[in-house]
Amino acid sequence: MKNFFGEEIKKTVFISNEQIINATLGEIYGKYFEDTEIINIYPTELQGTGELLGEIFDIGTKPSAGFCGIRNGSSVDFYYDGEKLNVEIYELYQDIFSRNKGILETPIMNNKRVVILGCGSVGSLVALELARAGVGNFVLADPDTLEYHNLCRHQCGIEDVGDLKVNALSRKIRNINPKANIVKFDGVIENIPKEILDDFCEPGETVFVGCADNRTADVYSNRISIYYKSSFVSIGFWERAYAGEIFYHIPRQGMPCYECALGYGSNLSVRAEANHHVYSNQENIEGVKFEPGISVDINFITSIGIKLIIDILNNNNDNYRPRLLNNLTQYTLICNTSDPEIGGEMVEIFSYPLQVTTSLKVGFGKQCEGKCKYEVEENND
Repeated sequence: MKNFFGEEIKKTVFISNEQIINATLGEIYGKYFEDTEIINIYPTELQGTGELLGEIFDIGTKPSAGFCGIRNGSSVDFYYDGEKLNVEIYELYQDIFSRNKGILETPIMNNKRVVILGCGSVGSLVALELARAGVGNFVLADPDTLEYHNLCRHQCGIEDVGDLKVNALSRKIRNINPKANIVKFDGVIENIPKEILDDFCEPGETVFVGCADNRTADVYSNRISIYYKSSFVSIGFWERAYAGEIFYHIPRQGMPCYECALGYGSNLSVRAEANHHVYSNQENIEGVKFEPGISVDINFITSIGIKLIIDILNNNNDNYRPRLLNNLTQYTLICNTSDPEIGGEMVEIFSYPLQVTTSLKVGFGKQCEGKCKYEVEENND
């Protein structure tokens, strides 16, 4: 085969150094791309997925028809129809995260831990962007199954429809970082077994992220994060995602928790609750209902939340310069539009499209007397 310039393209094998050193006999899996003549052997953690490419045989074996590898001491030679192929060896971790270097250091990010509560359109974007940032440890919690109506906003695709969202999202994370440590729970935060969080959470290294679009869940999640001396971030949306809100709580810094700020009876926002269906203008069509917000609007607001999460995860890293944490208040509103014909009367609080507020203040409730009651309880235990 020849390329655009008329140059001959020779089949080339991509394989990690780890797989060369620890090569085992037997089947090998990955993907062959005919247009580039590249045979990508999947990392060890993904063996058994993808296409069956061929086998690796021991030294002395005659190369078979098709694709195969022959183990040769501490190396492996690869052949296609008896012809020896080019081999490009990569360092899995170094190559995947090489372009983060100088901004996010992989050894530091690999130790970070995130508990994602809700794996829908928001949680799936949070998970994959944090995986790309190098976060190495995830708890994924969601009871739902991925369905076709999710696909216009979710990070997963048709090949995942019918599976639990936690399973589908786990696969996507491992396609970015095959070595990621992932704990899956197909339920809501209130039912996560305590032993899962006991084993997973480390003070100063863990962030709980509320993505379920439910205030009650966020109140509970923030309380649990305080118990584990971990930070909490909530990302929620107003109807049609014309605006959204981000709240964060860092323990032991004198901040009110979500319950005081927004949890019960707060009139600070008009956040849409997941259990409140919004009906379309087509009222004459019985049963028509939808969850508001298109992907690009949801992703814009969520991306700001993700930047904040990365800042918080690096809060104790003297070599890291925060992007948002020193500039955003604890409660932040972000709008996609300032047009009242789209967002209604509440949108008029925004001066211009894509505005990010930096002036809103939240405080402690009467029951806390200037200190988060849950932090006081934990300090007294």
